[in-house]
Parts: sequence; C-alpha cells; structure tokens
Amino acid sequence: MNVVLVSCVYPPEPVVSAVTSRELAEALVSRGHTVTVLAPFPNRPGGRLYPGFRRRMFARDSSAAPITLCRCFSILSPRARTFSRLAENLSFGLSAALALALQRRPDVIYSNTWPIIATGFLTAMARARRIPVVLNIQDLYPESLVMQGRGAEGSLTVRTLQRWDRAIAHAVRHVCVISPGMAARYAGARGLAADALHVIPNWQPAEPVASDADVLRCRQAWGLPGHDWVALYGGNIGPAAGVETLIRVFTARDPAVPAHLVVAGEGSQLDACRALASHSPRPHAVRFHAPWPATQTAIVLRAADLLLLPTQGRQSHVSTPSKLIHYMLAARPILAAAWPDSDLAHIMHAADCGWVVPPDDEDAWARALHAFNAVPAAERERRGQAGRAYALTHFTRNACLPRLVQLIESAAAEPAS
Repeated sequence: MNVVLVSCVYPPEPVVSAVTSRELAEALVSRGHTVTVLAPFPNRPGGRLYPGFRRRMFARDSSAAPITLCRCFSILSPRARTFSRLAENLSFGLSAALALALQRRPDVIYSNTWPIIATGFLTAMARARRIPVVLNIQDLYPESLVMQGRGAEGSLTVRTLQRWDRAIAHAVRHVCVISPGMAARYAGARGLAADALHVIPNWQPAEPVASDADVLRCRQAWGLPGHDWVALYGGNIGPAAGVETLIRVFTARDPAVPAHLVVAGEGSQLDACRALASHSPRPHAVRFHAPWPATQTAIVLRAADLLLLPTQGRQSHVSTPSKLIHYMLAARPILAAAWPDSDLAHIMHAADCGWVVPPDDEDAWARALHAFNAVPAAERERRGQAGRAYALTHFTRNACLPRLVQLIESAAAEPAS
C-alpha cells in the first residue's frame, strides 16, 4: 500500500502531533507499506526556521529514511496573529496539494494538517484524483477561533467557515477525532454519519516516572528549596493558553498564593508573559523554564507538586489540550480549568487525577491553590498515580496507534465512492 501522510508539524518539532505523525509513519512502514510524508520546514513552537534548514518549494529530507519525507514551503508565523497564521495555513495547503499532484497516485491519504484552508486544498486535490482520505481533527474550527476572540459567533465569516468544514468532512472517507465531545459536534453540527466518525485520542510514550534525584536537580536549577511546593504550567505559551491568568493569580499580593509558579515552555506569548511577571507585585513568585527540550519533559513535570492546565472561555468545549496526557503520565495531581460538561472535565473526573475550576475565574484558581496547600501528601500521591494509570490504559501508543493504522488500511481497501 502506498500512503501519503500530510502533517502540519513533524519532528524535530517536539509538539504532540509531530511525534504521533512520525510514529504513525513508522508503524505503517513496519507493516510493509510505502510512506511519503508531506510536512513544512520545521519551525514550531517558536515559528522560526530550525538551524540547518533552508526553505524551498520542496526539499527531500533524507534523515527520515525509510520514510520519504518531503518538506514543503510555508510562510512562518513567529507571532500568533490572525494574518500570519492564515498565511501559514494557506501557503502550506497550496504547496502540499501541489506536491500531492506531482506524485504517483497513492492508495490513501492521512491528513493531520491546518484546519479548513490547508485541509480544503488537500481534500479537493484528493477528490480530483479519487484518493480516499482519513482526516484527523485536533481542534474544532471555526469554533476555536470564536473561543479565541478571532471571530464573532454567527458572523458571515464563521458561518462560511462552518459550511466549508462541513463540506470537507463529507468529502473524506473517515474523520478521526480525539474525544467523544468532538465526535458529537461533528455528528450534530456537521451532520456526519456515525460510521464515518472515529474517536482515537492522541497518545504519548509510556515513559517511566522521573527519579527523585533528577527531580531534585531540576528544582535546584530553578533555585527552589526542596520543602517549598511548586505549581507548574508546561507546554506551548500561546494566546489561547491562559498562562497570563496563572501569572496574575500567583503574583497577586493579597492573599498571596503559598507556592511558586514555574512556566515551562516556549511560544508566541513567552516574552509578554515574562514582562507581565516582572512588572507584577510579586515577580519572585514566577520562574520560567525555556527552552524546554523534549527529553526533559518527564523530569520537569515530575519536579512540580501540582500541574496546572488553564483554558479560556468555552475552549474546553472545542478542544482537549494534549498536554493533559503528559501531565497524567508524570503521576502528579492536576488542577484544570474546564466547563463541567467538557471532555477535559470528564477525563479529569474519570481518572480522579485532580480538581477542576471554572475557566477565567481567578478567584476560583486562588481558592483551589490555597486548598491544595492543605491536601495531605498521601492524597496528592494517590491522585497523581490514578492519573498515570488512566493514561497508560487510554492514551499510550499501544492503546491508540494500532486502531489508527487499521483505520487507514481499511480506508485504502474500501471501494471508491
């Protein structure tokens, strides 16, 4: 079987979708399939081209052999602004569609690329060549744009994007979403039949829990004594991450949260978050850990006593942050902001791995953090271990990857419609 895998991020980029795309490609190759990956030149999470790469329209990357990796041109977006993200989406969509047109017709396409525009170009080319597509949806668009304040609900633009997204969903062979809530929305708002929808979560490698010695060295690098308790946000620091809310909560003078906040990660809002902390009433309450090599993930997360997962507005209704899996595998309790009927809240309650507060409520964050200070160490450990056990069962490679491979193979074997 000849498979084309289109991914908007790909290693050496450390983000979750990049890693899962590579592992999917490797799994398909191990089953005897020929795999070609179309991906941009690496630039995430900072939006800057990685050293050693030079952008061209197309370039073959031999480092991925036996996978054929074709890097495709895209405009970079170092800041999370609507125009630059749109240009990135559009440019990669056009270059990937052109690369697909120039290739021998594959048996199936797996697409995990930027929503609506890039996906639209790709599915149009696939439809013209009668190639079945398995479409992976990570976030619900344009609803996510509304949540980020980049579009008005009910506006002509949003309604048009919704119609395009519905048309794309109906044009592909299978739609793969990462949560039951997203499946319900595609079945409802997009009118997609149940047999075309598949819930396959993202996954993470089941790494061992970091050692006490590694944790101690990490905390010492932060300049924090061993007896102080630490809350940590780890992941992309973008406009929708909600890190600013955490900084305001931890740096408020009255009542002061009895903990240190560590913000670990990179992203377009990192400089703004540093400035917010430095000009706050209690700048010493916040430390930044950047850059954050992927090899340190397990250690950095385990070095915290509590892991923080903020969301904004109705964001938890349209996406489930992939950092949740990292958090759970670290075996530390989690404090998340989510609406009670969201997938994020449902996972937190099912795993019994922490606590949930309403989004955008700084007072609720502060109350929960003060309450955590009184939680016994045994209960903190129990919740952390419960989260890891749940993640090992539901969110690891062994639990998810075989299902996705089977879906792609079945799509290629189905008769053309």
